[in-house]
Amino acid sequence: MKRGTGGTFVPVIHVRQAEKRRLAGPLARTYPMIALLVTAATIQPAIAQRRPFAARPSGGERQIDIRATTLLEYNDNVVLNDPRISQGGSRGDALAAPSIDVNIVLPRATGSVYLVGTAGYRFYKRYTNLNREAISLTGGADQRLGPCVVHGEVSYQRQLSDLSSIAVQDTTNAFNNTEQARNYTADVGCGAEYGLRPAVSFTHTELRNSLAQRRYADADTNSVSGQLGLTSPSLGTVALFGRMSDSKYIHRVVPVVGGQDGIKSYAAGVQLERSVANRLNFRGSVNYTKVDPKLASTRSFSGIGFDLSAAYSADLYNVQITGSRTAQPSAILFVGYEIVTTLSGSVTRKLSERIQLTVQANRTWRELASSPLFPGAPIAGNDVSTSIYGNATFKPNRRLSFTLGAGYDRRTTTAQLFQYRAKRINLSTSLSL
Repeated sequence: MKRGTGGTFVPVIHVRQAEKRRLAGPLARTYPMIALLVTAATIQPAIAQRRPFAARPSGGERQIDIRATTLLEYNDNVVLNDPRISQGGSRGDALAAPSIDVNIVLPRATGSVYLVGTAGYRFYKRYTNLNREAISLTGGADQRLGPCVVHGEVSYQRQLSDLSSIAVQDTTNAFNNTEQARNYTADVGCGAEYGLRPAVSFTHTELRNSLAQRRYADADTNSVSGQLGLTSPSLGTVALFGRMSDSKYIHRVVPVVGGQDGIKSYAAGVQLERSVANRLNFRGSVNYTKVDPKLASTRSFSGIGFDLSAAYSADLYNVQITGSRTAQPSAILFVGYEIVTTLSGSVTRKLSERIQLTVQANRTWRELASSPLFPGAPIAGNDVSTSIYGNATFKPNRRLSFTLGAGYDRRTTTAQLFQYRAKRINLSTSLSL
C-alpha cells in the first residue's frame, strides 16, 4: 500500500480511486455487484477524526503486495504553534517512521477476501512524547449467494490524535493522547450486471481516546443506508440513495438533566458512476442533508451535500479530482458537529519507466456548531486548512522505490484553535518483501 503523503499532523484527505479494473472469469459477473456494495458502504458520514480508514483495494484480481517502508521527515512546525507542546523550545523536529504496508486481495470463485493498510511507529528526535504507533488496517470479505453479494468489513486505527483538533482552552497535556477508531460494516446487494440493483448497508463506528480529559470526544455512530441502482452499458450506473445516522458522545457530560450531546442526520440523493473509453472515470453524488442536534441549544443544519471523484488516465500522466461536503461529529472540545467541505486534486507525470512526478493540493473548510451550555466552547466558527505537496519517485527495479517530497501546510481559523504554517521535506524508501 502506498503511504499517504499528507505529513504527520495535517494529512491530505484520502483520494478515492475512481478507476475500476474489469475481472475475467466467474468474478466478471460478481464484481459490478461488489462495486455497488462498496458505494453503499461509503456514503456514510465520516467519524470524528481527520485520517480516513484504509480503503478497500481497487480491482478484484489476485494481489499480494507486502512492503517494508521507512519515512524520514523534517517539519519546521510539528507543534502547530501550540506553546503547551513546545514549552518555549524549537517548533521544528525530525522523525523516522518505519512500517509494514500490506495490500492483499485473494479472489475466490464466488467472492474474495482482502487486507489492506499499514502498521508502524513514529519516532521523533526532540518531542519524544509524541512517539506513537501508527496503525490503520482494513479487512473484509465478499460472498455471492444466488443473485446477491454479501459483504463484511472491519477497520481499525490507532495513532497520536490529530494535534490540529486541540482547542486553545483544552487541558495542558491534551496533545499526549492516543486515539483508537473501529469501524464495522455489513451490506448486501442484489441484481445482475445490468438492470436494477438494490443494496442496503449498516455501519457502526467507535472513536476512543486514552486520556481521561479527552474522553469528551469519544463517540459512537450507527448508520443505515439504502440504495437502488440502475446500470446500463450506455449510461453507467445511476442510483438513488438514502441514509440515516445517529451519533452520540458517550462520555460528554452536559449541563442538562438527562441530556446527551450528539446528532441525528438524514440524507437523500442521487449518484452517477460513468466510465468513458477507459480514460475517464467519474463517480459523483449530490444529496440533501438535515442535521438534528440532540442538545436543543445547538443550531441545526439543512443543506446540500456532495461527494465526487474523477480520474483521467493518459499515456504519460494521470489527473484525479475529489470533493465532498458532509456533516460529522467533532473531536474539538465540546463542539457538537462540523460541516466539512473538502476539495483536492493531484497530477502525476511519468517521465520514464523508472521516474515519475506528482503534485497534489487539498483545501478543507470546517464550520463548527456547539451549544452555549458549554462555557468557553467555540459556539460558532470555522477554519480553513490548505496543504500542497509534491514528490519525485524513482524505481530502480520492480521491488524497490525511493520518493523525495516536500510540502506546505497552513491553517486559518476564527474559532478557538491555533493558526499555523508548516513546511516539511521527506524521503521514503519502500522495499517489496
